[in-house]
Amino acid sequence: MATMYKIQTLGKLINLDTEDWLIDKMLNKLIQYKTNAMDHELRELEDSMKKFELKYNMGPKTFCKKFEEGELGDEMDFFEWYALCDMRKRIMHIFE
Repeated sequence: MATMYKIQTLGKLINLDTEDWLIDKMLNKLIQYKTNAMDHELRELEDSMKKFELKYNMGPKTFCKKFEEGELGDEMDFFEWYALCDMRKRIMHIFE
């Protein structure tokens, strides 16, 4: 929550004055840093998901549909795979 407060405060300060080249440069670097980190995490998630796709010979969309409809059972693999799919979906939403 402290981070959001800082971002809101920064927004208020910027609204009081014109754009600041230093703030702009720092924000660009911060966004690039977080984007790179999320991209790395996304690749790791997709690597983990690929193992399940190969093991069960099923793509993620088919898997999610069957899992959500209760067609696959209660194997721990399925819960882990579904969690990976959910994390991937949340990251992909950021990049939209």
